[in-house]
Amino acid sequence: MGIFDKFKKKESKDYINEIMARLDCDSSIIEEKTVKGVMARYHQAFIEGKNEGYTPLVIIPSEMMVEVVGTKSNKEYLNDNRESIKAKAKDIDVKELLKNLLNEVVEEDEHYDITGEFVVEEQINHFLSIEEAVNKKVILAKIPTDKPWEVAAWVPMGGFNECPMPEEQVAVFKYWYEKYGAAPALVTPDVWEFYVSNPPKTQEESELLAWEQFGFCGDIVWQGAGTVNALAGTLMNSSFWYFWWD
Repeated sequence: MGIFDKFKKKESKDYINEIMARLDCDSSIIEEKTVKGVMARYHQAFIEGKNEGYTPLVIIPSEMMVEVVGTKSNKEYLNDNRESIKAKAKDIDVKELLKNLLNEVVEEDEHYDITGEFVVEEQINHFLSIEEAVNKKVILAKIPTDKPWEVAAWVPMGGFNECPMPEEQVAVFKYWYEKYGAAPALVTPDVWEFYVSNPPKTQEESELLAWEQFGFCGDIVWQGAGTVNALAGTLMNSSFWYFWWD
């Protein structure tokens, strides 16, 4: 191993330690050689969390992730910020928010047929972001809450490139958790991925959800599925959701 490789390894470890310190909760470092191995660790923590009152969250470490978790290392400040985000979320009318977000996204190109045709797609069985994290160290944090939507207050990414603000995320995540059992499960500075216990089972349900997701994250259609109904085809009976803001 060369000097540069040693420096990069130390630098990565420093990011991990800093993120874990600012989270101020029980966390561990995992390094698996396969996607299946990472998913097994998550599923084990998901089951344990139900009994022990925590929400597992996979965090892909980076320099930017340190800033997302908290620009200050003061624990009292970070806790106050989390409580402030949760308090703001309670005042948000989620359905009105999703309606307004959708209107904004649709206005980006009013002449493009964004609806498309509904075709059921083969479902994925893992978090997409871990494909690039295999053989690298990632964090499995046990966020101390039995309300999964609150993890967006612990890791307050958002407010950039049309990514909703953290309090808006908390409000929407609560709505989706109560409706679909959707728990935010993996985060990077520009990605949220969910593990979903009760996904939509019909075309109608899937299409309604796809329009909500399109408003929440336009890039998953504009730069991903291509149309809303194509997105809907990936959501029916799927236990995994992916959101990415360019």
